[in-house]
Amino acid sequence: MHIGFDITALYVAQAGIFNYDYNLARALLALDRENDYLLLDYRPIHGGYVQPPGLQSLGENEPRVAVRHVNGLRHRKLTRLRAFQRPYLSSVAAWVDGSLLRPWAAAAESVRDRQLNAVLNGIDVFHSSEVLPWRHPSALNVTTIYDLTPLLLPEYHTQNTRDLHQAKYRFAQEEADLIITISEATKRDIVAHLGIAEERIHVVYGGVAPDYRIPADDTALNALLASFGLARGKYLLHVGTLEPRKNLVRLVEAYHEVRAARPDAPPLVLIGTPGWDFRAVFVRIEELGLEEHVRYLGRVEREHLPLFYAGARLFVFPSLYEGFGLPPLEAMACGTPVIVSNVSSLPEVVGEAGTFIDPQNSHTIAEAILDLLNDESGHCTELAELGVKQASHFTWEHAAARLLSIYGEAYAQFALR
Repeated sequence: MHIGFDITALYVAQAGIFNYDYNLARALLALDRENDYLLLDYRPIHGGYVQPPGLQSLGENEPRVAVRHVNGLRHRKLTRLRAFQRPYLSSVAAWVDGSLLRPWAAAAESVRDRQLNAVLNGIDVFHSSEVLPWRHPSALNVTTIYDLTPLLLPEYHTQNTRDLHQAKYRFAQEEADLIITISEATKRDIVAHLGIAEERIHVVYGGVAPDYRIPADDTALNALLASFGLARGKYLLHVGTLEPRKNLVRLVEAYHEVRAARPDAPPLVLIGTPGWDFRAVFVRIEELGLEEHVRYLGRVEREHLPLFYAGARLFVFPSLYEGFGLPPLEAMACGTPVIVSNVSSLPEVVGEAGTFIDPQNSHTIAEAILDLLNDESGHCTELAELGVKQASHFTWEHAAARLLSIYGEAYAQFALR
């Protein structure tokens, strides 16, 4: 097979989607020694301004892998130019942009179709990304749906995000031959809310990279934590984008209740990039007087993240919805007990290796934290051991093998049409 794999999303995605697409692509290219690949980057989506680490080496020195960057036609707006943002020019610029919106979009679409048809000529399977819902006219068309949060929890997304995902959902419904999703829970949501036939949807779980493990030597761990004023087993941890869906305001409220019951409770450490409406978290921290007890470290270096997981006393993840839920799995692989929501994909991924809470109730989150902080029965140790075992079932090699099998079986049927 000649497989086209769209990597455009890797230039704009962060956190979960980036991790899933990047690690799956790497594992797929490492595993498959029979098929040819074309990795597509459609630059009008991102402008070519960002070069995420690791992308340049993707497919490098692989004779079966070609990487194509397609320039296309990018929609340029006068209102984005500083010279036209002056008060007496901004209204004129907005009028010009509005007048040219439809003809420019039509021209960009025409250029896109012509260029992609040429670049992807001869492709047997085309796997489009989150940001480029484009149908190849003669190939088996595959796309990925990670979750339905813009549809199920619209209040936690901007109107622009909701509109973009609605277009993507329509593409999946009407244009894609095959849909990949990342959990059985999300598959059920797709069937129920998008009305897509179950046989068109296939689950490919994410994986845990090998460096997420219990450290063999504590030297690097202790040195890293000390540089942040932390110590092993002396902090609670959350990892994830700071956005309403992650339910961090309730986590902060639960932590406030924990400190009321146990003034010696370890600090709460938050790691992740600021997302939409992230300021609400810091407002609540200030309202509850927790500025000295909740530590926000921002985005940390990729190679440091396993050490932060391994050093935590507990990992707490009260998300309102997850398509998969990679952070709890990474924490489990590093031997840290996890507290997670009892919704969406999280029970499926965590299995019997976690403590489950109602994410809508900060009191139940606080109770779960206190129960494990006060544990003297060895339950935390049991959870840690179960977590390592559960996480070992999820690898990128397994994910790649599963996806390759889906490609092969689906294309064999497609070729007979």
